[in-house]
Amino acid sequence: MKKLVLFDVDGTLIDAGGCGRRALVDAMEALYGVKPEFEHSLISGRTDLDNFRIVYGLIKKGKKPSAADMKKMQNKYLELLPTEVHASVRCKKYYPVTGVEKFLAFLAKQPDIVLGLGTGNLEKGAQLKLEPSHLNNYFTVGGYGEDGHTREEMLQAAVKRAEKKYKTKFAPEQVYVIGDTHRDIVAAKNCGFHSAVITSGFGEAEKILRAAAELEMKDFKDITTFCVWLGIKTDPKGVKRGSYIMPASAIEHVFFSRTGIDEDRLKMLRIKKYEDLESGTIM
Repeated sequence: MKKLVLFDVDGTLIDAGGCGRRALVDAMEALYGVKPEFEHSLISGRTDLDNFRIVYGLIKKGKKPSAADMKKMQNKYLELLPTEVHASVRCKKYYPVTGVEKFLAFLAKQPDIVLGLGTGNLEKGAQLKLEPSHLNNYFTVGGYGEDGHTREEMLQAAVKRAEKKYKTKFAPEQVYVIGDTHRDIVAAKNCGFHSAVITSGFGEAEKILRAAAELEMKDFKDITTFCVWLGIKTDPKGVKRGSYIMPASAIEHVFFSRTGIDEDRLKMLRIKKYEDLESGTIM
């Protein structure tokens, strides 16, 4: 049974030194004569289409962009992005996340693993950001920022492309999403997919904790734990899969060995739709 593993880009595969934010700010200033000011957390983990809409609203006092405005922002952003990527590389602020090259090389050799991107970046933007790291070579399918305003739409588009290319149907339980923000986790759960989060990325620690991914890791240095989560290696502690609190995941004993987990967080691990939770949304 094949499994589809979808990787976010910024903060998950690479740290590109803020090149995307700089290109977005410069694009808005070039188009509308206003340099927008906002916290990075406002745009982190969203799709580029959503970010264009949000930042446009900031400088236009809540006004929604037209289709023509969206196209202009997209084109200007992609025009400016290569310069910003090169600036990050030149200033040595661009680097792959620790262990990711080794992890991807390992997964690429597994016959039942399909690698894909699940990123809010526009497809061309993702390619430009990944180019210096050469990680593009591992991905032949993906979901991208132009697939919709939500991460759920983007992830579903990635699955459909993978199904078409590999002529394989991927059930929700066969899809694994790895990101770095609570929005990655929420979108994966809303689609019924597995979720893992890289905590050294751009996500907010408190929101990541509350979103309750199946697996939380600082980086990709510990390949074994990721492989246990993916079900392609046996648990090194010998705990049989399916004998935990959450039968769908193979690493619950690692997760629940930590202290301080509460009933609300436990509910989040079990549900697929966040609106089903009494405490409400974390967006």
